[in-house]
This record gives sequence, structure tokens and C-alpha cells, in this order.
Amino acid sequence: MGFPIWGLKNFLLNQNSIYYFRLKNDNFYVVLVVIEEVIMINGYIAAVVTPFKNGKLDIKSFEKYIDYIVHSGVSGMVVVGSTGESLSLSMAEKVELVKVASRINQGKIKLLAGTIDASTDNCVEMIKSTEKDVDGYLCICPFYIKPSQEQIYNHFKTLSNATSRDIVLYNNPGRVGTSIGLETFKKSCALKNVVAIKECAGDLSRFTLWRSEVKDSFVFLTGNDDSACGALAMGADGVVSVSANVAPELCAKMYTAFKNNDTERLNILRDTLAPLHSLMFAEPSPAPAKYALSRLGYMSEELRAPLAPISQDLRNSIDMFLEKVGLIR
Repeated sequence: MGFPIWGLKNFLLNQNSIYYFRLKNDNFYVVLVVIEEVIMINGYIAAVVTPFKNGKLDIKSFEKYIDYIVHSGVSGMVVVGSTGESLSLSMAEKVELVKVASRINQGKIKLLAGTIDASTDNCVEMIKSTEKDVDGYLCICPFYIKPSQEQIYNHFKTLSNATSRDIVLYNNPGRVGTSIGLETFKKSCALKNVVAIKECAGDLSRFTLWRSEVKDSFVFLTGNDDSACGALAMGADGVVSVSANVAPELCAKMYTAFKNNDTERLNILRDTLAPLHSLMFAEPSPAPAKYALSRLGYMSEELRAPLAPISQDLRNSIDMFLEKVGLIR
């Protein structure tokens, strides 16, 4: 007679090595399964958008869209992040979107929820309302208030203590107004469940230089589509991507080419995707992505103010790209 006892739950991480131990006790065995070393999500992670209809959440379109993302070849998705217009969503709307995404996903790819808020208490409320639905949380520095390094660390520490799920730090000084410093990064990485960082500072050297400051299993993700290949070459493990909403299969294939050292294929896909990266940020995001997804039939391009639909010139350019790569006719 035997039964497994799992000492660790592998939710955001992929199993790397397992050791089995048998402890004999009279006429039965206890099997302990211990995960010694794990590797977190890598590859392309789609930073998903939020569909609206007449000012309300369009849950029907969101379900269809999430199913498309789940089966597109990407490794994971971020729901209610900044690309998901989280700053214009109520707490109830954020929680509903996370739960819908979890129901559609059924654990097929990794699911992160954004804690994109200047209030630590609001982030904790988000975590407590969704902890059973996600694999982890993407946690940005509190924005606008320009917190000190100690305040940034205390914010991450509070969020870490609020959950058993994994924490992915998010450094985006262009949006926040301040950047995570090296010492703050090192202290934050020592927290029990901080396993990765999404880095958007634009300094590709961090993917190499900062790696030596953390354990080997720590994961570095870039959030900049336009320099994704450069970041991967400098040591990044994956990309949190806006472009992966529109061309997820191409993005996933590019990452596979990189991992396989297929330089010829990588260069072709890099050059194919480069115009899309520019188009997705030619006007305030996620308006270009929403227009492209409307052309693919997944949702309307509706946004919440102050965001507004894109210009006709950008529409024409996006249509040309979609036609060129065979996504529309």
C-alpha cells in the first residue's frame, strides 16, 4: 500500500528533478515526492487585453479570446495587467476577469494576475480575492508616488507574505517614476516566493549582470517586445508580450528557434515580427492591439477613457501587416 505526499506545490513552475524516498513502517510504505529544483515559466507570455461592450465587461468575447490565447502556443498569460487596462477596472471587475480566465484555462498554460496599483492594501485585497484562481502575481512598484527603495521592498514583502503563490516583480520606471535598485532587487529576491522579475528598464545588461546576484532558478523576463531578441541573447528567459496577443504562434515559434539555436529561422521570424512591435506602440497601448484583435474577430476595439480608438493611418498599417502575415485577407 502506498500513497504520495507532495511537499511542494508546483504551480507557476515546471518540474525539473524529482527524488523518491520510501520509508518502511510495518506493512505499508509512504512515498514522499520532493521537488528539489524547479524552473519557472519561460517563453512568450501574452499580456492580455480586456474587451468592453457599451462600457461594460464583454465576458462572452473575453471567454472566446482567452480560449484563443490558451491554444495559441504561448507559455502563459497575464490578466488585468497594465495592457488589460487594469487602472480603469474596479476590484470586482478584476476579480471576475481572473476567475473567467482561470475557468477557461483549466491549468493549460500559466496564469498570472496583475497587481497594478499604487496602494499596497488594494494589491493585498486583489491577492486574497483570487489566490485560488492563479499561479502567481505580477507585482509592479507603486506608481506616481515615487516610493523610496525601502518602501518598494516593504511593498513586495507585504505582497509576498499575503500569498503562497509565486511573485513576479515588475520593474517599469518609465510608467512608475522610479526603478528597482540592485540592493532592493537582491533583498526582494530573498523573499520566500519571489521567483522572477519582468524588467522594462531598457538596460539589457541587467539580464546578464543581475543574474549572478540570485539563485540559478530565478527567472528574468523582458516586457519590451521591440528588444526581445536582444534581451534573450543577454540572458532573459522569456517575454511578457503585447504582440503575442496578435501573432502568438509567430512569437512562440521565434522563441523556439532561439532555444534551438536555429539562427536562420530566428532571423526570419524576428524580422517578420519587428513591424508588429512598432505598430503595437505607435499610439497608446492597448488601443492598437485591440484594433488588431477586432480585425481578427475576437472583440470590439472599445476602450475606456481617456484611451481612444486609433487613427485611420495606424488602422491601415495594422491591416497591411495582418494581410502580409496571412492573419486576414
